Amino acid sequence: MKNILILLSILLPFHSYSNEFKLICEVNNSLNNKSLDHRFSKIIDPDKKTVENISGNFFDKIVLFNNREIIMHNNVYNTSSSFNIMSDQWTSFNENYIDTYKCVKKRH
Repeated sequence: MKNILILLSILLPFHSYSNEFKLICEVNNSLNNKSLDHRFSKIIDPDKKTVENISGNFFDKIVLFNNREIIMHNNVYNTSSSFNIMSDQWTSFNENYIDTYKCVKKRH
């Protein structure tokens, strides 16, 4: 038993915890851009400043990633997206439409 406690006390400080979370977003009202999905999900890692597309909507290139907001752009469809980390709101837009989504963060 003593050996197990010693081993745990040595190994536990090296165990790293990720701040990565899964983001599940649903449209607030009706969609203005019919090519978008009503619901989508992404995995966001604030430590590595990465966004991974899981399902729905476009995959975007990150333009800005800070403590409050992530701004992305998609060159293929010429759309931009913004995720407000504080309010958990995702906004997709281009010159013809604006669509907002309410998102829920789940630990991944």
